[in-house]
Amino acid sequence: MASFYTADGAVLHYTERGNRGDIPLLFLHGWLGAASIWGPVMERLERRHRTLAVDLRGFGASAAAPGPYRIEALSDDLSALILAADLDPLVVIGHSMGAAIAQRFAIDRPDAVEGLVLIAPVPASGLRFSPKVDGFFRSVPGNTEATNRWVAGLMRDPQPDHSALLRAAAASVEPSVALENYESWTALDFGDEAATIDTPTLVIAPEGDRPEFAREHVANVIPGSRFEIVPDAGHYVPLEQPQAIAGLIERFIADL
Repeated sequence: MASFYTADGAVLHYTERGNRGDIPLLFLHGWLGAASIWGPVMERLERRHRTLAVDLRGFGASAAAPGPYRIEALSDDLSALILAADLDPLVVIGHSMGAAIAQRFAIDRPDAVEGLVLIAPVPASGLRFSPKVDGFFRSVPGNTEATNRWVAGLMRDPQPDHSALLRAAAASVEPSVALENYESWTALDFGDEAATIDTPTLVIAPEGDRPEFAREHVANVIPGSRFEIVPDAGHYVPLEQPQAIAGLIERFIADL
């Protein structure tokens, strides 16, 4: 694992694997996630591509980094990473909340982003949950029982090793960090800016995770984006269907 300094002096960590000769692929995890969730996808791409997965500020190995933990701050941190690791230009691949960060970064740094892959994405317009669902999400950080229920609903066919990985990632995040971050991505409001993205974009939706929502609120917003549905998977499709995700990324990169 390597580390880098952000503009405000925080130390963040990332994992790098693969061939440094190709365009870099930068993977961004979701809420209560960590770089480790990308392992199955990265191992299928590393023989042909340089792959990096970052533990975002406040998460995983970067859990000790001070705030803020809002989407804008997490996007800003990526500029320091691409400078430290010589990643310009790159393809940014984000899952869930990480896909919202990817969209924000593509807007702020279009010069650096050659392609976007948005998987089970949080839209640039945010997500508004019902009071019951909102209350459940807020109960998850720091609560083992609620975390177990949350993890069980993230995959169509949960495997013990995948569930253990997600529980460990969630346990690394301080509840106050998780809640500040949750407040940020649920209340996002830059859909008008997302509609100006001209970076080639692939939107991937798991079959079991409201794919038509992703089509309407993400793929139809970003002009010219491609849209793919992956069958037999829930929200954590990178863990359930890593071969399918890697194949879609490969085909997308080949056309850049």
